[in-house]
Amino acid sequence: QFRGGLYGAYYVSRVEDVCVVDDVLAVEGEEYDLEEFEGYSMEKDELESVVGSPWKLRLRLADEEGRGMQIHCRMSEDYLDIRKGMNVVGILLSTSREFVKLAAMTDFCVLDAVGGPVWVGDYPYLDKDKFLRTLGENGIADSLVDIIYDDNDYYEEEEEEEEFYDDDDDSRDDDYDSDDNNLEEGDTGMLQKFK
Repeated sequence: QFRGGLYGAYYVSRVEDVCVVDDVLAVEGEEYDLEEFEGYSMEKDELESVVGSPWKLRLRLADEEGRGMQIHCRMSEDYLDIRKGMNVVGILLSTSREFVKLAAMTDFCVLDAVGGPVWVGDYPYLDKDKFLRTLGENGIADSLVDIIYDDNDYYEEEEEEEEFYDDDDDSRDDDYDSDDNNLEEGDTGMLQKFK
């Protein structure tokens, strides 16, 4: 359990789709392939220079049980190497132990991107070094390499709570598409809860 009555759980998933949109409400026909943005940089975002709003990355994730989540964040050149099928881990927050409803989410780590882990999100909530170190210590990193999606007997052992937030960042809210995730009441699937 985190400060403020929030419970945290790992969300271990894979990239189902990745694209770019000009608005978070854009429909499927208004999506652009990420490959079309080769050479993109935040400093020279043409959309932002014209309309005042930058391009957004749209990332669709799903765990091994098929429970999905769609997230948006400002487009960055750091995201150009993200591809379908890559492994992703983040932390979901809820006021309920059963995760009946999500309260917020952290940034997500795309673990096997070319050149090393890529962090997706508008705000750096996680202490990156500590988060990656903890994934290795508690077995989640090993499970991604050895058994995720290849073995249904996923690592279920609960781990002790640990603070992952930056000491200087008191913010706990993040934008997410609640209508796009289908984590049902009491059905946490690949979520590994903290004590």
